Amino acid sequence: MRTPSRRMPKRQAPSRVSRVVFFGLSGVAVLGIFWCFTIQALLLLGLGGALIGIWVRATTKAARMRFSELAASRDGESICQFARSFDTRRVDTWIIRAVYEALQEELAFAHPSFPVLASDTLPTLLIDSDALDMAVAPEVARRTGRSLDHIEANPYYGRVKSVRDLVMCFNEQPKALA
Repeated sequence: MRTPSRRMPKRQAPSRVSRVVFFGLSGVAVLGIFWCFTIQALLLLGLGGALIGIWVRATTKAARMRFSELAASRDGESICQFARSFDTRRVDTWIIRAVYEALQEELAFAHPSFPVLASDTLPTLLIDSDALDMAVAPEVARRTGRSLDHIEANPYYGRVKSVRDLVMCFNEQPKALA
């Protein structure tokens, strides 16, 4: 009998210490750069930084509004409906849960518990190939015990366009050796 997916390992959040160290070192580097420049260059850098900050805030706000509207239209959807859209006799339930939770974590900036559907395309969820390769895939592989070695041999390799494709891609991957 298979172990239920609710018993799978929990997601590991990045430690607070690593964030503090990262931002601390970044701040020291920025201050070192500022020390080397003149006042005029500092003003230009400040203006450029302010413009970038305004642009990031506006795009983030627009994404939050878009995801809030989309989430409101999916009222009542949860991991239960997501899991029902797969044949759990053929698809590992650990993969279903891990993909759902990893995508929710990626979308946490816009909506705290966004209801993901199997039919969602990755561009609709603002998930690009970098986020998929660097954040989602390693986390899903770790939690499900699947290997990312020789992924080029996977029939879904290079064809992952939707959440369903992502689940099926991981389902085709072999289990990692202990």
